[in-house]
Amino acid sequence: MLIRQVAVVAGDLVQADAALKALLGATHAYTDPGVGEFGLHNTVIATGHSFVEVVSPRLAQDPIPTAAGRMLERRGGDCGYMVLFQVDDLAPVRARVEAAGIRIIWETERPEVSAFHVHPKDVGGAIVSFDEMRPADDWVWAGPDWRAQRAAKTGDLRSCLIEVDDPSATAAVWAGLLGTQVAYRGGLAVIIMDDGAEVRFSSATDHPPRGLIGFSLASRLPQQSISTVAEFCGVEVSIAAD
Repeated sequence: MLIRQVAVVAGDLVQADAALKALLGATHAYTDPGVGEFGLHNTVIATGHSFVEVVSPRLAQDPIPTAAGRMLERRGGDCGYMVLFQVDDLAPVRARVEAAGIRIIWETERPEVSAFHVHPKDVGGAIVSFDEMRPADDWVWAGPDWRAQRAAKTGDLRSCLIEVDDPSATAAVWAGLLGTQVAYRGGLAVIIMDDGAEVRFSSATDHPPRGLIGFSLASRLPQQSISTVAEFCGVEVSIAAD
């Protein structure tokens, strides 16, 4: 059970991609043609064994109504969008999703991956994806060459922060689907991953709540002993020694 990828939505993909590469110290990003199914285009940057994705609605001359486009309108600009979890076995996750009456809004079954997305209104906070990779150390959404194209400055995802109206209730839903428990620390509801990374839920200071408002990455720079904090696409990004 890992936080393998987070995604933000941007109105200007080219500008956001350049900003993300500068922030992470990356020179390459993968463009997944498969997101065209959702009326989107994207870039994905590998950071350690984790990934940061930027999605954006297609150009105006080829418009398709999208959840990402509606989110840009509701939030008034770039913002957090999605959290993708890797699990060892998707079947028990699906069973828990179905037992809870949560809607699956997209799914795929391929030799290299089984995955599905659940409705953000049912789980709260963000679109959530559950993904089983074959082999487990791969990540097909980042293309075949991601290991050779990883960011120079940053490593694995260490946390993400989700702003919601009721942190305890939303965390309980997410944890229930993942088959784990909720902890509490510093006023936050927390789900702890197998590698120690955390999904943190905070109370909304604005209404409606903003969902994914932050994530942190381990630093690959040995001299970095204090956190670097930057805003990217309306999301706070922290980089610190692990």
